[in-house]
Amino acid sequence: MIQTIALLTPIYITVFWGIIFLTQKKSYNAPRWTLGLFLIFASFLYISHALFFSKEYHLYAFFESIYLYTGLSLYPLFYTYILKLTGLRYKTPRHFLHFIPGIFFGIVSLLLTLILLPEQRIYYVEHILIKTNLKAININTLPGIKGYIFLLSRIVFILQTIGYLVLIIRITNKNDQTINHYFSNTEGKKMNWVRHLSILAFVVSIAAVVFALMGRSYFMDNNLSLLIPSVFFSTTFFLIGYKGNMQREIFEQLNEHEERDGDKEIPAPSENDLKTRLLKLFEHDKIYQVNDLRISTVCESLHTNRTYISKLINDEFEMNFNEFVNKYRVEEAKQLLLCSENNKFTMEYIAQQAGFGSVASFSRVFKEIEGTTPGKYREKHAFKMA
Repeated sequence: MIQTIALLTPIYITVFWGIIFLTQKKSYNAPRWTLGLFLIFASFLYISHALFFSKEYHLYAFFESIYLYTGLSLYPLFYTYILKLTGLRYKTPRHFLHFIPGIFFGIVSLLLTLILLPEQRIYYVEHILIKTNLKAININTLPGIKGYIFLLSRIVFILQTIGYLVLIIRITNKNDQTINHYFSNTEGKKMNWVRHLSILAFVVSIAAVVFALMGRSYFMDNNLSLLIPSVFFSTTFFLIGYKGNMQREIFEQLNEHEERDGDKEIPAPSENDLKTRLLKLFEHDKIYQVNDLRISTVCESLHTNRTYISKLINDEFEMNFNEFVNKYRVEEAKQLLLCSENNKFTMEYIAQQAGFGSVASFSRVFKEIEGTTPGKYREKHAFKMA
């Protein structure tokens, strides 16, 4: 019973989320469709584990080629998902190279399995994978060559784990910087969860290597021990599916703004004139009170493009767009907090009046700028409201 639960839980979770994402139209949401494919590929890994620990050795010997192909395609697929999610363009022929390792090891493994005799396939699993745990492999035999190919695939997997972790973190960091230049409210738009889960995936991958070094025989003799890797992997893939389902679609809009700005032929305005109009827009018109204010909205109001506005804010005020807007919002909130008439109003009301998307966002930004929470700030300056 314990073995069945441990083997089937990761399959159920990955198939569940995979179906949810794949049943959405690809043209409507390409990132989610890619994430669905990633999760279905992951399910094949755990199907192979189920076959192995159920002692279906002959069937597993054939399925191992799928195991190698899907296993070495997981990180490239997740990387592709991140690229699509952030709106980064890539050349398909060149990007295909990421999937070459999985295709290569999958095909070689399948060919060797087809060449092996039925008794050699059983010997490969029982002796090379279980008894010797890929140690002292005799490459002068076909089962030994197959075992050597499997060992090489594990080395490639470890290299993938490190390489793609670095790539994904770089992309998410760059994306967060871009978001700060476009949006005033960044809730649900940044991808901290991707970084965190990528690090978690790295830890889990290292754990998988440790489990592999312990030998499959250890887990075959102790069904309860199967729960440890099962919980690790099930939790990771559930969080990926859950967070992926919660991720807002904003990146197509970013590309639209880029294209729209690129099409405009607007003469470069005087820096002083643009600065004057920008300050008037914020200090007099209080455009920062718009809840989901974007730099594109400011550009339309000033009849200019993003490049000029972004450069002005960066050079003159040494801030990005997000920081610039939030500075005004915090000042507005401070006035509301210190006003005796507003003492009866809730933090929700003050956050809304200042232009913040939520109380959580208001509290976080206020503390970052003022070094204290809005509530403590009001208490500290209570005498001014008398």
